[in-house]
Amino acid sequence: MSILRWLTGIISFGSHNRKWWTRGFTLAELMVVITIIGILSFIGVSVYKHFIDSARNTRAVAEIRMFEKEIMNFLNDTERLPDAFAELGRGVALDPWKNDYQYINFDTSSGAEDNRRTKGAKGKGKGKDKGKDKGKGKGKGKGLEKGSPLNTDYDLYSMGKDGMSEPALTDDVSKDDIIRADDGGYTGLALGY
Repeated sequence: MSILRWLTGIISFGSHNRKWWTRGFTLAELMVVITIIGILSFIGVSVYKHFIDSARNTRAVAEIRMFEKEIMNFLNDTERLPDAFAELGRGVALDPWKNDYQYINFDTSSGAEDNRRTKGAKGKGKGKDKGKDKGKGKGKGKGLEKGSPLNTDYDLYSMGKDGMSEPALTDDVSKDDIIRADDGGYTGLALGY
């Protein structure tokens, strides 16, 4: 095919003279392409959000471990736990979701017993079901009873993505919290404990 004939096929205004590479798409073809692009975009955004959440969780775990080391250094130097982050030479410590990290020294904090993190609700349960569920799960805390505290020295945690938290890990608002448990033996997502 000569170049001139090919060019005249492109420039031609009549649809009967157009070649296959110069015709437009039908509405059905455009709808299929737009649908495929939409599905791929939805999948891409979902994967991206999951990646961002995982990165924030990992950052919170790393920061909690760093704070734990600073607290242990403070304990070694002064033979006591700090009352607040300010004693570590820090101002307000923010987690990846821009919420304050929560630090509770059980020896000095007022109301520490009421705010102590537990595997489940403290002493709640009625009737015949009481005592059946001992809070056994899949994580490291599987041997803990529901009302038993996660730590004996201090609590240190992030309230997670939703910015809300309750002392019991079984509460729905606490499942996304990043916690320190087993006196530092576990640091991670409360749902995985």
